Amino acid sequence: MDNSKPRFCPLIAFDQIVGGKYKLRILWVLSKGSKRYGEIQRSLVLACQGKPVTPRILSRELKELAARGLIQRKAFPQVPPRVEYTLAPAGATVGPVIDEIIRWGLAGHHEAIIRRSGTGTGATRSPRSPGRTTA
Repeated sequence: MDNSKPRFCPLIAFDQIVGGKYKLRILWVLSKGSKRYGEIQRSLVLACQGKPVTPRILSRELKELAARGLIQRKAFPQVPPRVEYTLAPAGATVGPVIDEIIRWGLAGHHEAIIRRSGTGTGATRSPRSPGRTTA
């Protein structure tokens, strides 16, 4: 290994590349095959427990993934316009990482962490009482 070149921390680099609320989910959806914008959007609604992703956010996430070479965007010259997104070879390398995250989640490890921290439950910390939560 050449130690003369500066290297990025793999964890920080991974977070910078696929960090964000929807990027990993988009990559997972596209690992199942090419999808159109609406199909991706509908799959994200289901994943986020019914809370729709805004078109602006989804477009931004797709553009960032395409700019990083993780997905490919193909526009078909027709009316109405049709665009399909597919997983690029670089995006496919993230697949095993996503599989491990899913395996970790299916084992239930995240449940105790979420319960303990109060995130994802609608509970927030009360500013007056550090140990109390409110719904």
